[in-house]
Amino acid sequence: MIVPPERQMAMFYAQGQLFLLLWQQQQQQPQAPEPGVGGLGTHLTLDLGGRIRFGPDVEWIDDPSDVAPNAARLDEAVKAIREYLPGLDVDALAPDYAGIRPKLLPTGAFHDFVVRKEDGFEGLVSLLGIESPGLTSCLAIAERVEALLYK
Repeated sequence: MIVPPERQMAMFYAQGQLFLLLWQQQQQQPQAPEPGVGGLGTHLTLDLGGRIRFGPDVEWIDDPSDVAPNAARLDEAVKAIREYLPGLDVDALAPDYAGIRPKLLPTGAFHDFVVRKEDGFEGLVSLLGIESPGLTSCLAIAERVEALLYK
């Protein structure tokens, strides 16, 4: 970290895991999943290789270095996915990969993202906790950063 420890925001970590669909089945058009605590639900995504993945899920963890996929979470993922794809076969899924989703507050709490200029560090702007709708608001965030740096 660049800023001193006393000026750093506390971080809480959620691991998000994705599951790969091993073979594609004919399904009705899926609906969007219900948002959960710490995330927006286990979504269906199509990657550039044409593979279908479901996720990310949310598991609150203490050790952010643990990014190994966890097959024990498959049952919960199947339950969430079946809310919008009821015919999903559990044998059609496999753990794919996992990543860390840093949060500004622990489970159940809400905090909007933080955009702040770091005093004493010329040209440094911290962008923290940007989740959904981060992509939607990226242009407004860029304008805010520009204003902090150049106005």
